[in-house]
Amino acid sequence: MARITVAALVALTAVAAAASTADAVGPPWGPATPNFNLEVILRPVAAESDNGFGLVKFRQPKDADKIVYLDVWVRDLAANRSYNLQRATDTNVNDACTGTNWLTLGQGLVPQAITTDETGTGRADLFRNLSTIPLGTEFDIHFRVIDAVTSAVVLESACYQYTVSQ
Repeated sequence: MARITVAALVALTAVAAAASTADAVGPPWGPATPNFNLEVILRPVAAESDNGFGLVKFRQPKDADKIVYLDVWVRDLAANRSYNLQRATDTNVNDACTGTNWLTLGQGLVPQAITTDETGTGRADLFRNLSTIPLGTEFDIHFRVIDAVTSAVVLESACYQYTVSQ
């Protein structure tokens, strides 16, 4: 039977404590202020179509830059077509999303289209700099995907809440 020495036991305890501390730090995405990262579901606009689906992974790393990264994925839309992701906000945080200040998202201030392939699937990595917005600012936010040529809304999200964090 193996014997565990006091020195070995102390070493194992130190390793376990270090691993526990490393896990508590976590990735640069959180943990942080609630409503810090969002998983936004995009569904077809009822009056327009019953096709399509999308997801926006909305992430703000815990750093001083205050940049939000948006990993956008859509499927079952028209093939070989360009779409834009837009957002609107309001500061009356009540789950109502009354904002109509639609902004086309992209690479910072430069809009970027989401282009679908022959199967109607598209993906885009977008970002938005929030450095001018004070930390702790809360707002309702909702998203939509529009046809880049006709501006017809094809997908939309529910209302989400977001808090600018660091």
